[in-house]
Amino acid sequence: MCTQFEQTMLENHEDYLERFVKGGPEVYVSRENIRPTTPALTIDAEGYRDRSWSLIPAWSKEPKLKFATFNARAETITEKPAFRTAWKRSQRCVVPATAYGEWPVVDGKKQRHRLLLKGDVPLMFGGLWERWQQGKDVRNSFTIVTVQPVTQIAWVHHRMPLMLKAENVERWLHAAPEECEELLQPQEVGDLKAEPIEESIDASRRI
Repeated sequence: MCTQFEQTMLENHEDYLERFVKGGPEVYVSRENIRPTTPALTIDAEGYRDRSWSLIPAWSKEPKLKFATFNARAETITEKPAFRTAWKRSQRCVVPATAYGEWPVVDGKKQRHRLLLKGDVPLMFGGLWERWQQGKDVRNSFTIVTVQPVTQIAWVHHRMPLMLKAENVERWLHAAPEECEELLQPQEVGDLKAEPIEESIDASRRI
C-alpha cells in the first residue's frame, strides 16, 4: 500500500520525463509530502495535469466516498466498480515520484523509510485517472495501482506501487486495456533502496 510519496526536484529530470510525453508543465511544483486527497502531478495520454490523489468514480453522487480509493489492487482493478470503468476506457496515467514512504517494523518499532531508486531517477507509478462532475463542480482525480512487492523490498510491506519500466510507459499510456493487462505485475525497474528516517513509533500503535 502506498499512502505517501514525494515529487521533489522533478525539474532536474525534465529530459527524463520528456521521453514519455510531448511538452512538460510550464512550472514544476515541488511537493514533499503528498497524501490522499492532496494534488499531485500526473501524466496521461494527452500530457501533464494536476489531479487529486483518491479516485472519484464518475458515477458517484458525492465527491467524498465511504471507502478508500487512493490505491487500486492490480488483481481486481478490472472488476471493482470504483476502477473498472476507468480501466475499460483506457484512462491510465503515470505518476512520477522521487520517493515514497512506508513504515516497516524494525526492532519492535514502526520505522519510517523512504523508498527510491539509486541515482535518484524518478519512479514512474502506474495509475488510473477520472473526471467527476456535478453541475459546475469538477474534480480531476487519480489512484495508484499496487502489486505484490519485488524481492528486494518485500520486507518493507506486502504491497508496493506498480512501478513501470521506462520501455513500458508508452504502452501504459496509449495501448488498449487488453494490451496492458500483462503490465499489472511487479516489474524490476532498477536498484531500489530504503532509507530509514529518524522518526519511529511503537509497533503496537496504529498509524
